[in-house]
Amino acid sequence: MINDKCVAFATSCTYHLSASLESNSTKDNEDGFQSQEVVGLAGDISCDALYSATLDSSGVNGQDALDLILAGQEVTVKFSATTGTKNRQAVGNYYTCQAIVNDISVNAPNRQNVSYTIQMQMNSKPVKTGSYTSAAI
Repeated sequence: MINDKCVAFATSCTYHLSASLESNSTKDNEDGFQSQEVVGLAGDISCDALYSATLDSSGVNGQDALDLILAGQEVTVKFSATTGTKNRQAVGNYYTCQAIVNDISVNAPNRQNVSYTIQMQMNSKPVKTGSYTSAAI
């Protein structure tokens, strides 16, 4: 979700979180392994979707995505695991973070569906903000 709206006609979404490590080994590391310490986090999120310029206000569409990158403002992103093969439903915990839309690409092959990819860089550490239950979905 971006700013509390689902990405309309999403076909896939990916998030990547990595830790920057710094070695803090000393002569006391007798087993030969280096000690590592987390000194920073970095993350990005990408979402592929079918392009639709005309949707109701309940979902983020291709034009909304373009407006987000042009605005250059932070957005709130919410993500979780999902289950099912059609009409996927969120399950388990969900996380929220702040991000900036930093890349959009549109693919319009001849006689095929138009799709787009939106990429975002996380500006904050994802925080567990709740969990989905069958009653909440």
